[in-house]
Amino acid sequence: MNLFKFAIKNLVQRKTRSAITVASIGIAIAVLFTVLSFNQGYESALRNQIQKMGIHIMVIPIGCPYEAASLILKGGEIPNYLPQSVLDEVRKMDGIEIAAPVLIHGIVKPDEGRTDIYAGIDSSMFRLKNWLRIDGGFFRKDDDIILGSDASLIELSKTGDQIYLPEYDRTFDVVGVLRPTGTEDDGFFYLPLATAQKTFSREGKITGISIRLKNPAAAARIARQLENIPQAEVITMSELLGTMLSLVGSVKTLILSIVIIIIAISTFSVFNTILMSVFERVREIGIMIATGANRGHVFGLIWLESVILSLSGGFAGLVLAIVASRGIEGIVKKFLPLAPKESVISLRPEIFLYTLGFMLIVGIGAGFYPAFLAARHKPTDALRGE
Repeated sequence: MNLFKFAIKNLVQRKTRSAITVASIGIAIAVLFTVLSFNQGYESALRNQIQKMGIHIMVIPIGCPYEAASLILKGGEIPNYLPQSVLDEVRKMDGIEIAAPVLIHGIVKPDEGRTDIYAGIDSSMFRLKNWLRIDGGFFRKDDDIILGSDASLIELSKTGDQIYLPEYDRTFDVVGVLRPTGTEDDGFFYLPLATAQKTFSREGKITGISIRLKNPAAAARIARQLENIPQAEVITMSELLGTMLSLVGSVKTLILSIVIIIIAISTFSVFNTILMSVFERVREIGIMIATGANRGHVFGLIWLESVILSLSGGFAGLVLAIVASRGIEGIVKKFLPLAPKESVISLRPEIFLYTLGFMLIVGIGAGFYPAFLAARHKPTDALRGE
């Protein structure tokens, strides 16, 4: 007796019910796979991005430190500012190799549906981010501007061109264009710090200070010293990373709870489909037993139908997750702190194995009782009618 062919035939005979069951399992597996792959990918990408920044500590204005730090690193504008005098205090401290100030200001372009991010910096920023490469040169005068690679494409400008800001009635000379980095730096418009302060009416103010230490192991000690500076809050990159991952972990826990509920519903769907099939096939099962099939055959047939339903739904869910993951990723990254530009979907083999494990658990668990019930039928009782 070829139980597999028999099981497929039985499922095909109930197309609508089988299709609904496969679809419910597929959706559950797609969500589970996406959550697992996204979590691992985002954690890895976030760690890499923070390490590439070359920043050990950030000094920011008093307020919500983690939100402010993530906004500054991503190019967001915050409501509070530090007095520039804080920069002098920071640079006098022992153990600090580079202290790079930044003033961030956004200019909304409603007609074009975007916000241009201007960053006022000095040469220390390029020493801090020593991987940045400029096609052109650094600031030579107050009206110079350096464009990130994406900003250059947006403005259709290159070295030697001019950019006019109608909002402030100022014209800047493009003296350099950054080579692509794959980070938020690509989208910035860089101005000399003093020019940005004057243009945006923020004289004597900065958004934050990024610090690289001579010895990263001294981060905790130096952070305690920096905390004594009035009007300033201090956050280390390890603290920021831990907080971001904790937030993501909390969201993941919530989503996984929802996924577990979906899987439970899917398991019940398989259970209901197979159980109803058993009730509808009482005479068929009785005839099978009366014509030579043993109870093991009946049990195996019903159980196999349950596993086939689960695996079919699971593989459909995996295909759906892989196809739709990039679109889902694009939507979710808009709400993530420090979302990297590179993909955060991790298609690791162990994630496929975890998902396959869930499929098998659903199939085996949901089909056990209906298979057991079917195998207990007595031929004489089954043949008398349903």
